[in-house]
Amino acid sequence: MLGPCFWLFQTASRSPGKEAIFDEELSLSFEGLYRSAIGVAKWLNREGESGQRVMIAMPSGVVSAVLYFGSILAGQVAAPVDPSLRPEQLDLIRKEIDPHWVFGTSELKRVWNDSKFFPVDRYQDLSRLISGSQTFKDINLPDEDPSRLVNIVYTSGTTGQPKGVMLSAGNLEAVIRGIVKALAIDEEARIFTALPFSHTYGLSQLWLMAKTGASVGVVPDITNMATIKTILLERKINTIAGVPYHFALITRRGDKESSGSIRLVTIAGEGPSKPLLERVKTSFPNARIHIMYGLTEASTRLTTLPSEDLDRKENSIGLPIEGVELKIVDEEGRELGPDQPGELIARGENITPGYWRDEALTRKTIINGWLRTGDIVKKDEEGYYYHLGRKDLIFKSGGEKIIPDVIERAIREIEGVRDAAVFGREDPYLGNRICAAVVRKRGSDLTPNEIISACGKKLNRLWVPHEVIFIKEIPRTPSGKTQYDVLKKQVISD
Repeated sequence: MLGPCFWLFQTASRSPGKEAIFDEELSLSFEGLYRSAIGVAKWLNREGESGQRVMIAMPSGVVSAVLYFGSILAGQVAAPVDPSLRPEQLDLIRKEIDPHWVFGTSELKRVWNDSKFFPVDRYQDLSRLISGSQTFKDINLPDEDPSRLVNIVYTSGTTGQPKGVMLSAGNLEAVIRGIVKALAIDEEARIFTALPFSHTYGLSQLWLMAKTGASVGVVPDITNMATIKTILLERKINTIAGVPYHFALITRRGDKESSGSIRLVTIAGEGPSKPLLERVKTSFPNARIHIMYGLTEASTRLTTLPSEDLDRKENSIGLPIEGVELKIVDEEGRELGPDQPGELIARGENITPGYWRDEALTRKTIINGWLRTGDIVKKDEEGYYYHLGRKDLIFKSGGEKIIPDVIERAIREIEGVRDAAVFGREDPYLGNRICAAVVRKRGSDLTPNEIISACGKKLNRLWVPHEVIFIKEIPRTPSGKTQYDVLKKQVISD
């Protein structure tokens, strides 16, 4: 047997009283989490058949974790979805998934109020599902064929409509094996995260919990700094998993009381700027810091940069995790050598079998077992990889191919800049003007010309922004990725 529910069963049997997961309102031991999941699974089995989809449109927390494990334990396919998506996006995703049940907060009654929608705002609301006491013998673990579909997870949709990625039991088994080995996580880890369970980086914290016996603390609102500081200190957190935006907030004000206890920091989603990385090092002086790279189609992870290589391999996304093969290819599919930028393709047991009900996209993206990531990367002579940008974000300006990520990193290193995003703005002469949307730090009086001048000292002259626009915030997904389509509309409308 394999997969999340088998891991949870093993850990609950081995360490029943150990704290598994907590949020601002509730804490469950491994036994409590497993028993609660059994209650949900028994209810789902009475109401439906194995293999049906269960959509979970809820904030990250104890309740959504119970529903996630309960769905899989019932032999169903768990489909966690970001509840903050626009109503029309949520409705479209629901139609695609065609779930037998939808769990969501009562706020979503404005989107759905039908017989398949089950509103859940707190753990007590699950009493309608979980009746009486549950024992480990009340339900049989699903016979986890490695190919059995376990999850449908939607991509961030940074440049368009999110896509439903199918993940099997074998995918999760392979990726968690690689992550545990790369990060050396064990049952002593007490992980804090504000990552959404609607994305695989957030889900992977649940997988790590179930597999290793680590404890996970979840706060869905990363801006509530008072609560976060209290949790870091009082709940004896020693590991933090997040994206650069999370660490920008956490490290904004030093907290010497809790920072020394942090032993491991993992950063993914987007590469941190050099100033932010230095701040993380200073804030958590005793921590191993791992930069990681991956995507939903790889069950969240392809590479990690060992903490000992952080200074030696600046801006690197590291080396492949165990079980992953990587290549860099040109537009004709020919493999490229060191320092030659090209598209990254990946193969391994963690790679998705495809997209939910989209065979055409599956055939286009996965060719002979190799996943086309759509990311432009290069590698050095030692085999360390460097992320340069998204293939679908590259644009031409004056005949030059522009990779926004490279310019964004340069801008974020400028004193007084908090965040930045770069895109092409239509121009009759250049094809596209290089436009930089910049968020200044509080109190900064940087001017557009000063930013353009600073870029001129860091970048090829053809890559220097033609215009700089100051905005209050860069629009991002809950997993911290820039929403370029939203940003462009925002800039144009202003």
